[in-house]
Amino acid sequence: MLKEAKRDADVEKVCRVFGDYIKASPYLDWLWSDKLGYVLMQINLERQEIMESHVITDAERLCWILFNEIADDVLERAQNDHTTYDADPTERLRIQKRLKPYTDQLPEYSNLCEKLWKET
Repeated sequence: MLKEAKRDADVEKVCRVFGDYIKASPYLDWLWSDKLGYVLMQINLERQEIMESHVITDAERLCWILFNEIADDVLERAQNDHTTYDADPTERLRIQKRLKPYTDQLPEYSNLCEKLWKET
């Protein structure tokens, strides 16, 4: 017997805050599964493939993934081919500026930004 997935108010809040970003991104899609719950997919539209998928069980994890996506976007636009923890001070400032609208709306997750600069 399958257990039906439950919705989560905190995950829904993070999704609302990042909604325009997710919708505009050619690399992300967000869906609800009655069996799994929230699913964030990293996709390749050109090849019509799901590159990676994440079953999201908590808001912090969703926020962390999306912070990383945005940081990677900033580095890609500057044509830099390295990870966020290798970002120089100027790149870090650009990333922080790009994340500010999200951290302003989700201050409870702003501590995650500091983790971007640490190698995991």
